[in-house]
Formats: sequence, structure tokens, C-alpha cells
Amino acid sequence: MLSSSGSPGASSIDCALTDPRLAEVSGLAVGPAGPVVVNDSGNATVVYTLRPDCTVATARPVGVQGRDVEDLARGADGTLWLADIGDNDRERSTVALVRVPTTGPGAVVRLSYPDGPHDAEALLLPADGRPVIVTKEGGGFGRVYSTEGPLPDAASEPLLLRADGEVRLPSSSTEGGPVSFLGRGLITGGALSGDGRTAALRTYTDAWLFPVTGPTADDVVAALRGTPTQVPLPGEPQGEALAFTADGALLSAGESPRGGPAARLHEVAVTPGSAPPAVAAGPPTDRGPSRGLLAGTALAVTAAGVVLAGGVLVVRRRR
Repeated sequence: MLSSSGSPGASSIDCALTDPRLAEVSGLAVGPAGPVVVNDSGNATVVYTLRPDCTVATARPVGVQGRDVEDLARGADGTLWLADIGDNDRERSTVALVRVPTTGPGAVVRLSYPDGPHDAEALLLPADGRPVIVTKEGGGFGRVYSTEGPLPDAASEPLLLRADGEVRLPSSSTEGGPVSFLGRGLITGGALSGDGRTAALRTYTDAWLFPVTGPTADDVVAALRGTPTQVPLPGEPQGEALAFTADGALLSAGESPRGGPAARLHEVAVTPGSAPPAVAAGPPTDRGPSRGLLAGTALAVTAAGVVLAGGVLVVRRRR
């Protein structure tokens, strides 16, 4: 069992994702055998189970090639759901959730938004089996969508998502990593605690925890309208993955900057206001913030009437 030390900001799991197959981790869950991760676009759709030292224990091909897998959730029955919901260019007519049962091949459930394409990286899967997707808009803002009913094992036609409002994260005072203030407002991952009582959304620098009062998607949606608690995360050049351990701590991981040190998997206690473990930031990654960041930044700059002198370099992530 993974366990947290319980002291503020302490980390009992801290290992480097040095295996080259783990260079672009975007989704993270915790299974009976340990942490489970997936990579995002441009990679084979494979589920990797990790040992406590971050080496790969098993590599399971899903049998379905995802387009841009950006998150991972584990259902109450042990089924893994890969969130193929990334859409940097906002051009996809449908997105997908890929069902990976404990045995057997994966199956695709396609989803469509009621109001046109969105880029998203956060999936929450409550006990009633209805997924909650939070989009990546910038400025601490995300749109919230869910399905009317539980996810089927597979579906021949896309399921229409339901628009369930918005989430707005408070302004963060965390200094963060190389992405600076730009990354503090981008929602890059989500997780739901094992008991279903806490929903978490992450940015590149922080996790935001929302208390949930019930087991349904409607309860999660209602929780996201509340005021969250901030938990600073370790400085990560591109932190995108988040999960809860069995005892309620957080696991955090992300992509490795090309030419820089390997990304790390950290366990972080969720004591409110705790400081993150000291981690060398490393150079900015050329797999850095995607077009959603550019769009959100442009809006913020226009609204503030600010000209960014000296330039902020944002390089599109490799597709």
C-alpha cells in the first residue's frame, strides 16, 4: 500500500521516471499493484504499472490507439478509463473515453460536446459511473460537462455530454516552476479520492481540493462550484497527472522536459497550506504549455492592456 508520512509537505514517494517510455506522462491512477500511468499524444496507448521506485512493472497495450490521452481514472470495479479528451486545436467533432477492463481488450465510448469542441485534460469518475470532464480554458477557468447516465461498456454512437456550468479556481500565490504565472491557471488533470469525498483539480503548480457530499456526478459538479483548498505541488516543468493514494495523499507527476532531467513521481500530503518538497525546476520544456495556454494568455494580456516585454516563449507540445 502506498502511504503518506502525514507531515506537511512531506513526500514518502519520490522517484524519477527515467524509463524512456514514461517521458510524457499525462494520466495517473492508483491500482492494487501500485501507480498506473499513461502518456499523451504521439505515443502508443499503453497502460504502465509502476513499482515504488518508478520502474515499469507491467506494460499493457490497450488495443485502441488514442488520439490525445490526457487523464486516467479508475472505476469502482477496477476498470480503467483513459480520457482521450485533448484537443489543442479545438477541431475534434468527438472525444473519447477508452474502457480498459481488468482483463480483455479496451473499448471506445465516444462523446460529443453540446456547444462545439473543447480542449480538456481533467476527468473525474464518481461511484455512479457518470464521468465529469473539466476543460482547459486558462485563467483558472474551466467548463464542466457530464453524461446523463453511466458509461456503457461500449457505444456505437457518440454520447452527448451535458453542460453543467463552470469552475473557477482562486488566484494562486505559488511561485511554481518554469511556466510561472501562466501555468497556475491551466487545469491539467483531475482526481477523485477513493471514498469519493474529495475532488481534486490540478494546474502546473497546485492541486485544488473540493469537498464532495455525495457519490454521484451531480454531487461532484456541485462541489466544483464551491471554494477549494490549495495544496502546492512540487515544481514540475509540465505537471499534468494527479491521483489519490489509498490513504488520501496525492500523487503528482508530469512530462519530462526534452534535454532536461526526468520528471518525477511525488507523493504529497494534503495538509492545507503545506509547502511542496524542494525540487530542482530544470529548464523549460519544449513539450510545454499547449495552444490553450496561448489562448488564455492572449485573453489575459488583452484584458489587462499589458505588453509582455522581453517575450514569453511558449512552444507547442509535440503532437
